[in-house]
Amino acid sequence: AVKRIEAISGVKMATGRVTQDVRISIGDQDAIVRLISLPDKKRNIVNDISLKSGSYFSDDTGNQCIVSEDFLIANQLKLGQIIEPTVNGDRVKLKIVGTAKSPEYVYEIRDMSAMLPNPKSFGIVYVKESNLQNILAFQGSVNDISIILNQERDIKDVKADVEKILKQYGLTGIVEKKDQISYNTFSTDIESLKSTSAFFPLLFFIAAAVIIYITMTRMIENQRIQMGTFKALGYSNYEIMIHYQTYPLMVGIIGSIAGALIGVFIVGKYMLNLMNMMYKIPYERVTIHLGLVLPAAFMALAFCIAAGYNACKKELDLVPAQAMRPKPPATGRKILLENITIIWKRISFSWKIILRNLFRNKKRSAMASVGIIFSIALLLVALGAMDSMDSFMNKQFNEIQKFDIKINFSKILNADELQYIENIEHIESIEPVLESGMEASNGWRKKDIGLIALPGNSKLYGILDEDDNTMKIPYDGILLPKKLMDTLGVKAGDTVFLRSFYPGKNDDKDKKKVMVMGIVSQIIGQSAICSTNYLNYLIKEGVVTNAAHIKLTDAKYESDVIEKLKDIMEIGTIQSKAEIIANTNKMMESTSSIYVFMILGAGILAFAVIYNITNINIFERRREIATLAVLGFTDSELKSLIFSENFFIGVFGSLVGIPLGRFLIYAMFAVQENENIQFSAIIDFSSYIYAVLLIGAFILMANFLLSKKIKSINMVESLKSAE
Repeated sequence: AVKRIEAISGVKMATGRVTQDVRISIGDQDAIVRLISLPDKKRNIVNDISLKSGSYFSDDTGNQCIVSEDFLIANQLKLGQIIEPTVNGDRVKLKIVGTAKSPEYVYEIRDMSAMLPNPKSFGIVYVKESNLQNILAFQGSVNDISIILNQERDIKDVKADVEKILKQYGLTGIVEKKDQISYNTFSTDIESLKSTSAFFPLLFFIAAAVIIYITMTRMIENQRIQMGTFKALGYSNYEIMIHYQTYPLMVGIIGSIAGALIGVFIVGKYMLNLMNMMYKIPYERVTIHLGLVLPAAFMALAFCIAAGYNACKKELDLVPAQAMRPKPPATGRKILLENITIIWKRISFSWKIILRNLFRNKKRSAMASVGIIFSIALLLVALGAMDSMDSFMNKQFNEIQKFDIKINFSKILNADELQYIENIEHIESIEPVLESGMEASNGWRKKDIGLIALPGNSKLYGILDEDDNTMKIPYDGILLPKKLMDTLGVKAGDTVFLRSFYPGKNDDKDKKKVMVMGIVSQIIGQSAICSTNYLNYLIKEGVVTNAAHIKLTDAKYESDVIEKLKDIMEIGTIQSKAEIIANTNKMMESTSSIYVFMILGAGILAFAVIYNITNINIFERRREIATLAVLGFTDSELKSLIFSENFFIGVFGSLVGIPLGRFLIYAMFAVQENENIQFSAIIDFSSYIYAVLLIGAFILMANFLLSKKIKSINMVESLKSAE
């Protein structure tokens, strides 16, 4: 069969191999390993391995194996050690001669139900081809073929030819590279990182640019009298401009260098290590890429220089005598609210001053609002991401997967044969499951999908609709996830054709016309759901099973039950839901630091904007503050005049930032969605409250640090400043 596939036009290379998942016990730890055959002697093959330590197989003995590097480290195994996987009820001794990594298992999980790698409970074990064929009674046969194509033909045409050759052997599915778990997950993460790394830094940059522009403009405008003096002494506008541009230039250069070093070698390296916890991709060093740093540095410099130039130009256009006088205050005029006399009369004198100042300095108020808007948007993204992950965990492991243990059988069984397992002590109930491959088609649209057949009254596997309400499994017909329905171009009430990959039932004449009875909400994978009673219509084999869900009387008996299940020869693998949850939670704890970074970044952004703008506000209004103090305003009243503006800006920024944050979190999850995992963004109401409270806390912090500046204003000096 492999030779016939290699002869197909468009096929560059094909490699046959034997693969099977089996149980293994290492000390008191149980795990599942995937046995994969490799040629007895090293040769060029598809999906080859990269040796990390030890050596390839030798001619000495047949029972040699090479294990995945992560599995060896996680289980504290050593080269030369004997491991004993259980194959068809018998323990097989294999000697570890090396460790390896494979691009096929960069994301080393058994299937999508595991979601995250756990090298302690799942690993890859490569075995000599001749030895594994003997162990599995596969002499001269293979059950898995890897194919590389050239560019001569379309992949769909090649798949059709491959299908014709392999159909007679019981083809269970053809997986393209784009759909392979490791490749799909890794490439989706890369695309997601590209989009977020382009968008979120832009938010920070815009807000930082606002701070730079305001600060530089105000600082140089406050040098107005000195500029007038320089002009009067004979300095040219060009010389004065160059003098004052050195400050923003130095800020831009020093900030860019410091930012690049911190961003690459501290934050960047930490984030890279965090992401690489799932993939374990080796890299030699982290380097500064000038193609990324220089454009950002030039943009930062451009904002600094533009702010300096704009501020200098305004003052240098004045004659020396005019420039040497203080800048006149902004023109006072009625604000819109003053025209609404019913409201304006009821506003206190202090708030009238606050509102007038806000609208008198529209540009400064708008720029401060921009910083708050982006800050609260980033806070909502971080908090919403954490809410979404919590919702995902609850939905997947409490509402859908209600069982405690899942077992897979090494062969197809009649559902009645599960009675023996149900009688094991501490097992409350057991439900048969059939997981099979199917080809779903609607006209020219085709898709290889999974089929999950469950009892019509299943209590261990929840079926949810689009609104996450529990729904019944239809007696006739199937349920499909929305994404799969879109792929096939169907809706509820339409019909599709299903062709089973079940051996002997996979001819085109065996296609079954089935009705799509509704939409099922699925987080992991794209599988059709049907009742076990409907199986007889699809494959004419009665109620058969190749897996089962088990509910325990109490979770504390899990290890006892698993020990007893190990003795049943027909059981190929055993999965503990509690172990999957623990591994997922552990990985989520580490990745949550990404969101902590975002919260800290948003806080620093909000604090910097408020602090800088308030500092300038106090400096520019020191004469006004001194006047009010002389008129009898207390320190607390003076602080209220200045700091209440910040809370007003905070409220306005929150009202605008919340919709932006919602848009960003939904857009981020839409980018990350792929065919293997689909879960929606969720933002709890409490997260909106937390985001607003955090912004309030950062504003309070800035106000507290600046309160001393108001107290330290010299009243006499400030009142005489115009002289």
